[in-house]
Amino acid sequence: MTELIQEKCILDKDWIDNLTSYYDGVFDENDGYVDTPKAVAIKLSNGDEFCVEFHPGDTIYYINDIQIGCTGSSYMIRNISLAQFYEYTSNMNDSEKIFLLPMVKITLEEKDELAKVIKLILSIADLQGCSIEDVCTCVLENNLE
Repeated sequence: MTELIQEKCILDKDWIDNLTSYYDGVFDENDGYVDTPKAVAIKLSNGDEFCVEFHPGDTIYYINDIQIGCTGSSYMIRNISLAQFYEYTSNMNDSEKIFLLPMVKITLEEKDELAKVIKLILSIADLQGCSIEDVCTCVLENNLE
């Protein structure tokens, strides 16, 4: 996904650095982690809380303060099934659902179904030059079990 975004999308690097609290030397000083990361907390439809924490070198995912995934050196994502995704997001708007997509794992049989979900979610996003189809294909290829 990173290669696709870097190649085809127009990104505001300052916005990304602000989101992740990046500064020169953060990887030398704190190995890419900050003490007070920015985070998004979302109430899931079943009452649990889903939280995504943004660091310069990692994105960490939690449900009820229990880590369920990360993108850093201990890379671990795709830990909820498509059925769980539907359960967790049944009362959410599409802009909130996007945060759970990296955690969804699917089978080959579920690929077309998740493609519809991804395209619907991405239709509200300003992808800054990336096509919804390209992003969807990239997400799907990386979400298969």
